[in-house]
Amino acid sequence: MSIQSWEYLRQFEKQKNLDLDSLIQVYREHWRDESWHEVLCLMARMLDAKFTGKILEYLIDEDGEAEGFSNLFLAARCLDEVKNRNDIVDVAGRLLVYLKRLTQDDCTFSIRGERYIEYDKIEYDEFVQEIRIQAVAAVAATWKDDPETLHWLKERPQYGDNWIVREGAVKEIARGWKNDPETLPLLKEWARSDDWAVGSAALQEIVRGWKDDPETLPILKECVRAEDNFSVQIVALQEIALGWKDDPETLPLLKECVRTDDDCFVREAAFQEIARGWKDDPETLPLLKERARSNDHWIVRKGAVKELAKGWKDDPETLPILEERARSDDDYQVREAAVRELARGWKDEPQTLSILKKLARSDDNSYVRLAAVEELARGWKDDPETLPILKERARTDDDSDVRSAAVQEIARGWKDDPKLFELLCDVAINQPLEHQYDFQDNPRQTALEAIIELYADRTETLELVRDRAQNDRDEQLREFAQKKLAELEG
Repeated sequence: MSIQSWEYLRQFEKQKNLDLDSLIQVYREHWRDESWHEVLCLMARMLDAKFTGKILEYLIDEDGEAEGFSNLFLAARCLDEVKNRNDIVDVAGRLLVYLKRLTQDDCTFSIRGERYIEYDKIEYDEFVQEIRIQAVAAVAATWKDDPETLHWLKERPQYGDNWIVREGAVKEIARGWKNDPETLPLLKEWARSDDWAVGSAALQEIVRGWKDDPETLPILKECVRAEDNFSVQIVALQEIALGWKDDPETLPLLKECVRTDDDCFVREAAFQEIARGWKDDPETLPLLKERARSNDHWIVRKGAVKELAKGWKDDPETLPILEERARSDDDYQVREAAVRELARGWKDEPQTLSILKKLARSDDNSYVRLAAVEELARGWKDDPETLPILKERARTDDDSDVRSAAVQEIARGWKDDPKLFELLCDVAINQPLEHQYDFQDNPRQTALEAIIELYADRTETLELVRDRAQNDRDEQLREFAQKKLAELEG
């Protein structure tokens, strides 16, 4: 709550003489500001229900899509402050319909006032998930005393369109209706569900609210061994490791999962829990070394490499294992992880620098080369071979992302190099790239961005940006250059 909003509330409590238009004006000016929401809710509590109803109508009719529908969620909080809703049944019903609509999969949204576009998919998905979480929670909290609410929530895990809605409904039932005699049996049923979102949420809520129930631990063990849904298995074994560490069957169960479970993610999660909770057990370190060197799935080897580096840096076999994995593991993701761990944990070992130089130039996978380039630039800036390697990668690497990363690191770490401007101009004009996907890095644009940042005052920079805005063969880069040109000329 801001100081300004608090002062306004204090004055409002004293006077309480605002007419309806003035009240709505207050909400119009401040509903987008979350620091005012608490005050706006408290004002709704002080007002006559009919006045609050008019305010709710105003909030419902506002276009709050670009703000994540905070107008509707504020309206729900204000409605929750109304003691007698009999006079505003219709507007409350309208609000409930809107909130339930937000939970449906066929309800698409705008983000920042613009329609969803493909290369914003991750950001859009996070935006939508947050809206749906809030919508389920708002319905559960504001209409808790309506018997239809619990019925609606119980239907979501079975018929909910979206996993976040199904998961949210399970959590709201467990927390809002904990004392209902049907809640725990229902959660136990859902814990065995084939739906990963429902099963995982149900297990977590059972542990959270009913840890001492005699069936809780057996249900968790059953889910670990069920092997029908790896997400539920992982949640179950994590809850056991956290909540029943001293149970004599816990460590053997985790070891069993490491060695015999069919799913690589479950095996990885199991040895992570062993490494973190039973570091001093005599079998833990040998188990991790075995997994790191094994022919098991790459996810398991990668996880073992990271756990060894984190927890057993001083063991004499850890460094050789990481060097071996960085040089020769069959999977690039294991090699990449080993490169990162070597660079960060064994910077002073002479073999680390040698490995990074070799991999930056010759590994057959671009992700490994990119990792080596970044770690070289950040950890060995003063080595005489680092800058030449980066320049080589910036100009000749087969992968555009590696070339872009090399350009970025050079511009960040060698701003005073007298040949930097020449290099950046060469890359910005001559580097080949035809976009294959929207989020692909363009070395020409990376170089142009660096030039604008470092040399904005040069006449050559304006000429180069103007040239790229007109002549670059990549549409995205032309649009970027046109935008920057307008800023430079403005």
